[in-house]
Amino acid sequence: MKKIILLFLITCQAWAQTNEPSALFIRYFSSPNQQLMLKHDTLWVYWYEAANKQNPKEFRDTSAVDLRQIADVKIIKGRNMDGKKGIGIQIYPKMNPVEKRSSQTIEIDAQKLSQTNTASVTQKLQGQAAGVTIGNDNSPGGGTMVRIRGIGSINANSPLYVVDGVPLQGNINSINPNDIASVEVLKDPSQTALYGVRGANGVILINTNKGQEQKWDLTQSTVLPLTLWSWGTTSVEMQKTRAEKRIVSWLKGK
Repeated sequence: MKKIILLFLITCQAWAQTNEPSALFIRYFSSPNQQLMLKHDTLWVYWYEAANKQNPKEFRDTSAVDLRQIADVKIIKGRNMDGKKGIGIQIYPKMNPVEKRSSQTIEIDAQKLSQTNTASVTQKLQGQAAGVTIGNDNSPGGGTMVRIRGIGSINANSPLYVVDGVPLQGNINSINPNDIASVEVLKDPSQTALYGVRGANGVILINTNKGQEQKWDLTQSTVLPLTLWSWGTTSVEMQKTRAEKRIVSWLKGK
């Protein structure tokens, strides 16, 4: 009888551990392309996308979020490129308000960019901004490497590109250089903090001719969230158990 009770208690304990919000978070938001890991109140997210016809080079990136510095957490819904429904969690980090534009801001107008006769946006930045290194990433096909703060980590050293106020998803050189009205390079941590962990390696703001009315307000208190998605049957299972609400409550309570 004692063995049965002991076995029951062990089973209950194991079930409780696998149903803790932290375990549910890892279970429902980890996928082959998005791996989550928790280490000492820090969330590590590892992204990977294999090369395909649309993106000839594989993509790898890493983000880290201090779970004790979360300002807000929101739930969003959407569909991926395959039409599958999904649930997303947006994590907004806390930030220190920026009172004024720092001297670390480098502005490059269309006239300066036109002085360089090249076919790519990144090559037009060559020699235009102090502290910005342009080179070759040594990959097949000779992709361009841009570094604002040098080599900061093994996988993720590229800056965040924001085009007309929207974070760029894809290759920066897909933009026609002739469509660019101005470029701003943000190097100061007090400025890049506005963009959360994604701006850890610096931020390049690109204003196109179509978006000339867009004005950058570096004093606004908005930041770009870290967005994690759960798709298909995994998201359906999560919604049935309402696990996403438990996860959000857990993240907000950290």
